[in-house]
Amino acid sequence: MMLQRKFDYLDAIAPATAARKRPELRVANDHDAPVTSAARTLQSELGRVFAQESSWSVRRTVAIGVVFHLGIFCALGLAAGGALSQFAH
Repeated sequence: MMLQRKFDYLDAIAPATAARKRPELRVANDHDAPVTSAARTLQSELGRVFAQESSWSVRRTVAIGVVFHLGIFCALGLAAGGALSQFAH
């Protein structure tokens, strides 16, 4: 009885709409355009920009990665040193 009242109340405030027609599935052909997301577009634009720079090299990428990771490891070392000094007191 309580359950039926609950459903009656829910139907009263938000009546069920007519069933929508389901989209038709079909096989893609040559005339269909591919779906491109914003992330994929950004990725391709960045790739195009880096490919246009003739001065960009693997050596430069590795050097930037090494500097980045050294910065991270130094920050972690400082944080660990601070935590150890707290434990010593």
